[in-house]
Amino acid sequence: MKKLNVILALISVAVFALLSLSPLKAYADTVSMTFESTGGQTTGNDYVYPYNFSIDGSTNYTPLMCLSFTQDITQGESWKATIAQVLGNTQYEEAAYIFSLASATGATATTIAEAQWANWELFDSGTSGAAGSIPSSVSQTDVTTMLDNAATYVAKNPDSSLYSEYVVYLPVANSQPSGDVTPQNFIGDSDFSGGSPTPEPGSLILLGTGMFGLAAFIYRRRRIA
Repeated sequence: MKKLNVILALISVAVFALLSLSPLKAYADTVSMTFESTGGQTTGNDYVYPYNFSIDGSTNYTPLMCLSFTQDITQGESWKATIAQVLGNTQYEEAAYIFSLASATGATATTIAEAQWANWELFDSGTSGAAGSIPSSVSQTDVTTMLDNAATYVAKNPDSSLYSEYVVYLPVANSQPSGDVTPQNFIGDSDFSGGSPTPEPGSLILLGTGMFGLAAFIYRRRRIA
């Protein structure tokens, strides 16, 4: 009976770990965000990455990239946001690939600008969105190439560890100041996000399969005994 209880406990842990990989589990935490400043780089009349935020009141600002061209925020504005995992959402995965180019050490101002506009076009396409507003200082050809490369990368790498490095911040409806429009979506490094860290899929798979294996081993030993 005691061994049976141990087996059931191990199976329960394994099932929990593997269910944590379900694409239905899209959100990990809700955080408070305050828009503190931009990095100062502009293209045309628009600021590009980084947008610096205080997450949950932290004095260490988190640099994020804006994903919504057609909405506006003002410095000092605060709201709540839900953290969405990138893995399992093709559009987020492509945005993560593009963001990784802009946030890479040594990324040039040109790369940052092109990556910013690529993500704006990814989420706000059409003549009323980013595609109809790109400034002459940014190469549309290079932006399109970056979008194509992102789509190709995601198609060839559905389980890339790159996706676990980033999260998307989705504004909670009606959490912004009264009278303000809905804030933009943002993407950033998962190391800077608030709340509890989310285990990587590979770690959860190893834990789940390991627990199943141990349970099977104990069960087999019990039958032999």
